[in-house]
Amino acid sequence: MKNIIAQETELRDDGCIYIRNDWYPKAIPENLVIDDMVYLDSMYSFACFHSKDKEGFKMGYASGNYLHSHFLVGEKGKVSVGKYTILEATNILANDSVCIGDHCMFSWGSYITDSWLNENSYSSVVRKDILKKLAHSQYRYLEIPDPKPVIIEDNVWIGFDAIILPGVRIGRGAVIGCKTIITDNVPAYAVVVGNPSRIIKFLEPSDTEEMKAKAIKEFVN
Repeated sequence: MKNIIAQETELRDDGCIYIRNDWYPKAIPENLVIDDMVYLDSMYSFACFHSKDKEGFKMGYASGNYLHSHFLVGEKGKVSVGKYTILEATNILANDSVCIGDHCMFSWGSYITDSWLNENSYSSVVRKDILKKLAHSQYRYLEIPDPKPVIIEDNVWIGFDAIILPGVRIGRGAVIGCKTIITDNVPAYAVVVGNPSRIIKFLEPSDTEEMKAKAIKEFVN
């Protein structure tokens, strides 16, 4: 971690970098790849971060983690967050990968996971084995077989307590309502609510390159 984050850091005698005055005594993991002006909040968010990938957690320019989000990442898991994205008390579980784009906003209590009970974990034998590993693991998260990557494109808004399940792709500009459970792909600019989730309308694409150029031109003039 060589970039300038939006918090003061300090190099301690153990050779590791810490957030200054952080109440949670964990160093910033070496495999955090972060751009300038990122806000990490507390290392408590990384208490269950165990990725061994050289880029286990990436966060783009001026993105921020607020109100103690939780990143439960397995040894083979990785999380990627784009630029100008807000994670507010957001929970991410990754045994494979969770990829989040630019200009996204996640409300408190939202949950994104690439791991869930599936056809390969229905049997009582498999579930018993999962729980047994959990009980004897220092990681305290479920290593469910066959994780499926989650992709969330640019400019997506996720409401509080919404749940994004494995294998889902959420299209650019979509809005996910509070307490909505997403089990299938969401098309671009869709507004989705409920459980089971349903599309209630589509938004006009106001974030295209053409629209941004037009807005900048009007502002300058």
